[in-house]
Amino acid sequence: MSKKLDGKRCNGAPDFIIEIVSPGTPADDYIRKLYYYKNAGVREYWIVDPRRRTITVNFFEQNILNIQYSFDATIKVNIYDDLYIDFF
Repeated sequence: MSKKLDGKRCNGAPDFIIEIVSPGTPADDYIRKLYYYKNAGVREYWIVDPRRRTITVNFFEQNILNIQYSFDATIKVNIYDDLYIDFF
């Protein structure tokens, strides 16, 4: 059980975030939120871009940033040993 869970809520930043790119403000997702999430303690942040058909993976714990995958990829969630997500 995570130390962030107290039986009523999750305290602090989530470990994993998947965000869909906002068509009107993509820089918010790729730049501003990336900065805020990294500094807030999020462990892994994915950005899904339907127009480009890409998923950008940022794994902050290992300082692995902006790794891009296509929608036909199966992507491992780095913070978990056995979680993979298919986007096709």
